Amino acid sequence: MSDLPPDGTAPEDLDLGADPRHVMPLYGKTVFERWHHPRKQEIRIEQWCAPIRALIRERNMPAGSTFNYLTLPGDELLDVRALNEVCRGRDVELKYLGFNSVSPGTSRQAELNLSESEVRDLPGVHRFSTVLQERLEAIARPESTARQRMQQFGPFDAINIDLCGSLTDREVGDTRGSLLGVLGELLDTQIKTTAPWLLFVTTMAQPSLIAGSNLAGFQSAIDANIRDSEEFAAELADCIAGTTDVLSDNIDATWRVQNPAFLRLFSTGLGKWLLRILSGSAPQRQLSLISSYYYQVGPDGPDMLSLAFRCDTAPNPITDHHGILPLVQPQPPLSEVDLAVDLARKLKISTDLDALLAGNEERAEKRLRQAKALLGSARFDVEAFEVWGREELRKNREARELSMAG
Repeated sequence: MSDLPPDGTAPEDLDLGADPRHVMPLYGKTVFERWHHPRKQEIRIEQWCAPIRALIRERNMPAGSTFNYLTLPGDELLDVRALNEVCRGRDVELKYLGFNSVSPGTSRQAELNLSESEVRDLPGVHRFSTVLQERLEAIARPESTARQRMQQFGPFDAINIDLCGSLTDREVGDTRGSLLGVLGELLDTQIKTTAPWLLFVTTMAQPSLIAGSNLAGFQSAIDANIRDSEEFAAELADCIAGTTDVLSDNIDATWRVQNPAFLRLFSTGLGKWLLRILSGSAPQRQLSLISSYYYQVGPDGPDMLSLAFRCDTAPNPITDHHGILPLVQPQPPLSEVDLAVDLARKLKISTDLDALLAGNEERAEKRLRQAKALLGSARFDVEAFEVWGREELRKNREARELSMAG
């Protein structure tokens, strides 16, 4: 199946709603974090809102139906506020299950409680939506409330693992929990649906933040396709700016250097690992990459990845061996190798989000305006945000100019 089709209104023109009226004391906030940056608005609209809107339309979800969404929404539930407008536009209820481990009695908990109260009162939000004040890793504990609620809410139409830290820095079995292990648990839940669904992953990606067994697993998935397909090997070599004759050496070197080639290789490893799991299920699943962004938050170059995947189930028509029904030609099984080739080919054109906004002032201005409206709905001081956002965009442009000059 092809990637999500375009749909009517341009995604960048989605209305993210007006500021709600409230009388609570947490207002006029002037402390801004990196997830408030205008570039995050690009991700919310282009990578999350647009594919969800198109999926709802493609599946022809009837009015009054429910869109199930698992998220790490942060204290202000900004993604939920934005996605609710998308669902309302199709008369579909948004039912979310969130995870946020705030400490009791803190200002963060007060903010989360207020934000959730605001969001649950919005038209179109399912009344049983909730944010569990627990870490996502709690899902991995068999008897945990988090696991039980995940199983009750799931399977999901979209899963959004939006991290500030790393997806891969802990091995399965680590006492602190493993996010890749959690992702495995979520995939096991998703196997219960044959409807197409979306997976969004935002993670810090650095050579030092990949635990040994995770790196070995990613590399094993990549090696399997290199052995099976010269086309995949060629696409991967092109993806990391290497050559097929010394591909193994190029891969080993790429894993150790913080640069866009490393980010593309990391994305290939993660995508191949997911693809191997899903394509081995029954009925067989297909995983395709919708979009890939990267940007910089640390001092050593681009180090954040934001990926969007789509999972589809292969058709499985009935067969009549007695000749009463018309003969149906059996569908050939999905080629995992072909899907891997497509993944590597798409990752070659990953988008440098900082460069995108630095090189398009009109787009940057639009994202600033939209972020301002969204943060206003969460009681931020919008004038203070505009000053901060413009300064962040200015620093971004200067950094890009300096990088190009060097």
